[in-house]
Amino acid sequence: MFSKFKTSCMITAVALATILPGQASASAASDKIHVKNNVSININGETLKVNDPVLNKSDYLFLPMRALYEAVGASVDWKKETLTASAIRNDKSVNLTINSKTALVDGQKVPMVVAPFMYKDRTYMPLRFVSENFGGNVNWNPTTQTVDISLTDETPGKPQGDPYILHINNQRIVMEDPIIIKQSRSYIPANYIYENLEDSSGTLLPDQSFELQIAGMSFLFKENSNQVLVNDEVVTMEGKPFMQNGKMYVPISFVVNALGGNLRYIEDKRELYLYVYQYMYTSSFLEKSYGATSKPGIVPSARLEGDRDLLISDNPETLTNKLIPKSNATLAQYQVKATSAANKHRVFGWHYNTLGTDVQIGITVQNTSSTESIEVIDSKGTSQQTGNSWVGHDIGLTIADATLNDKLKKSSSKGIVIAPGETKVIESYDLLNDYIIGFLHDLDIQVVNGGTPAYTIRTVLTKSNSNLTSILSDPVPIDVSAKHPRGAWTSSTILADLPAYSVDSPEVGYNISNGSTDHFLTTENSLSQINGAIGNPGHFGMNYKVTLPLVNQTGKAKTIKLKLAGRGGIYSGAVKVNGKVYLVPTLRVGTEYVELPDYKMKGSSETLELEFMHAGGVNLPVAIYVETK
Repeated sequence: MFSKFKTSCMITAVALATILPGQASASAASDKIHVKNNVSININGETLKVNDPVLNKSDYLFLPMRALYEAVGASVDWKKETLTASAIRNDKSVNLTINSKTALVDGQKVPMVVAPFMYKDRTYMPLRFVSENFGGNVNWNPTTQTVDISLTDETPGKPQGDPYILHINNQRIVMEDPIIIKQSRSYIPANYIYENLEDSSGTLLPDQSFELQIAGMSFLFKENSNQVLVNDEVVTMEGKPFMQNGKMYVPISFVVNALGGNLRYIEDKRELYLYVYQYMYTSSFLEKSYGATSKPGIVPSARLEGDRDLLISDNPETLTNKLIPKSNATLAQYQVKATSAANKHRVFGWHYNTLGTDVQIGITVQNTSSTESIEVIDSKGTSQQTGNSWVGHDIGLTIADATLNDKLKKSSSKGIVIAPGETKVIESYDLLNDYIIGFLHDLDIQVVNGGTPAYTIRTVLTKSNSNLTSILSDPVPIDVSAKHPRGAWTSSTILADLPAYSVDSPEVGYNISNGSTDHFLTTENSLSQINGAIGNPGHFGMNYKVTLPLVNQTGKAKTIKLKLAGRGGIYSGAVKVNGKVYLVPTLRVGTEYVELPDYKMKGSSETLELEFMHAGGVNLPVAIYVETK
């Protein structure tokens, strides 16, 4: 039952109004007043009884003020000298003046589509405007001629309890306005979009339409209209934008779909994840195809390549207080036994924070030499974190995309010198509670005076904002119930040489993650065994390079077609083909695959070079198929 309050003074009447969806625009131009006593008004599920007539003017409903304002729990003050009705509900004020299309909402001027008016000595005002500016949702059912108004006890426009969180391409924004759901569609104020995307702007135009410009694309929204101009072309949306608290709320799914991206709203967390791919990724997605693929053969030869070793910090993946009972902990470590003055390292981490508090994770280097200083001559990396369950998309793909495109960001730790016995932070990450983080960091270290360096690389965690350099303990024991990888290995790259393919031969496929012929990162050969190690059969954090010789003895130009398919479950990742990177969307095993751009072969002997990085959080393996088109 909704509360009722006495008005602060004696007034004749007030009204609220809403446009009647579905009416012809020609009818909206009429200023005639019609009595609409066949309309039912429901507030929070209860029917409102109105003694005075319900009116329709310009296809908007108008109701008498006293009955409605008392029903929704708003106090009203009528100023006769200015013909202004001032209403307050939950500390929110809405001031409306007779025959004026400008309202004052919490002291700010807000435009209205229709103006209040007097009818038979009664004061009538627009329903939807006032209801929505008091935090309500208004829905019109033309079949039953029913208006349903949902009102909460929260202060409109000021989220109560946990705030609403907006993630735009992994940028976390605490919103000052609510996310509003109407007919299963999410609406947010347009300003959150253009304020957090580059090359974007927003303008409220004199006719009260709103222009949103994003990366050269223009959207022109009009309140309560499902017709939007996209680059001056009329497009019909399923949702309708609306004004609330002086801001234009837009159906965010329409914007994201138009730009190319993805959207997800986690209602119980009040978190909206918005992805616009042209801002989030350097590379474009390959188009998904549907159909079965044949069983691939195994890669006949593979080997570790390169001198950049790999430290994996992925166990315990789920951080719990049982596994990490103390305030500070080492998650993984690698005691480097250097044989040269300069050494290259890669650190790959993947952790889910369920500790009940925000934590800080860091990569540190402890110089264990008693005589030689060491210098960080290069330091660069990338990291992503999310509270979303789409970790392959949110984290894995962004890391793979950045790595294959050589877009790792330079770290401020480049150039630091670490004296004997000293420990310094290479990179640190603030990880929110109930969020997961993935990071990849490449680190080059050399001894300053030409001797032999000795140092330990760690990933460490603090629950209590301790100095990360003070955490020098051994790694916590591995989580034996969840066998995610942890350890250190001599290389972060695998090179596989496929047999030569002759044009016009039948299709042939190779499984590039065999576990037998190309799995070199085992538990047994880990360079770090303290408190346990687990192998890395998924090749997470690794670059996987493939060479495919092509033979054409026909004397004619031929087109080679390549496709990729998951073989061990859901797969996604990034692939570089002859220097150009593409993203592989989520593929379901046995039913989905992607085709790489056709390769035009003109010579008699050529070689295709491919490079893969698997997105974390996905299953393996993946197969490559080659045939002549």
